[in-house]
Amino acid sequence: MFKKISSVGIILLFLFSLSCSLLPWVKDPNNIYDWSSGFKEDVTYYYKVTTYISAINYTTSYNYQWKIVDVTDKTDKKVYNINDDGQTRFLVVDKDENLIFYGKDEYFSGFSEDEVLLEAPVTIDNSWIYKSETRKVSSIDTTAEVTAGTYSDVVKVKIIEDDYYGYLYWSVSKGLIYKYIEYTNGNYTKLELIDVNE
Repeated sequence: MFKKISSVGIILLFLFSLSCSLLPWVKDPNNIYDWSSGFKEDVTYYYKVTTYISAINYTTSYNYQWKIVDVTDKTDKKVYNINDDGQTRFLVVDKDENLIFYGKDEYFSGFSEDEVLLEAPVTIDNSWIYKSETRKVSSIDTTAEVTAGTYSDVVKVKIIEDDYYGYLYWSVSKGLIYKYIEYTNGNYTKLELIDVNE
C-alpha cells in the first residue's frame, strides 16, 4: 500500500514540476517574457487621463489612444512600435535586461525617458529605480477592475517618491491598465484603460 501511494506521489510531484515550465498559466518570475502581453499589430488601446489640482479644486480629463503599429520579435527582445496619440514610441520586452520598458527608442539606455514598467524577478518586494522613484512589486496575480473590464492577471507596482506616491497596474494580457499618482499637496493624476479595439 505504501509503495503504491509513494509511486503515485512521485508521479504527481514529477507532473507538477513539469507543469511549472510547460503550462502557459504558470509564470516564471525570472523570465520577463512570461509577464509580457503578447500585443498584436493594429490593436488600439484607449485611455482616459484625469488630473486634479487641489489648490483650486479643479479636475480635468482627456482621452487618448495608443495603437500598436508594428510588432518585431527579435532573438533578445520583443519590440512594439507604438503610435502614442501621434508620437512614435516603443514598448520593449527586453530579455537581456530582463525588463519591460517604454521609451523613444527600442534600445534600453537606462536614462529617465525609458520608463521601466516591470522588472524581473517578478516577485513580491522586488524593486527598481525609475527617475527619482522607487518602484516595488506589491502583489502578483491580483484582480483589478477598470472601465475596459476586469483583469485577474495583474501585477500591482507601488510607486514611492519624496513628493508623491502611487500605483501602476500591469495586466499580463493587456499591459498597462491603470496608473495613479497622488502628490503631497493633494493633486493627483490617474490614467485608466477605458477600451480596447482588437
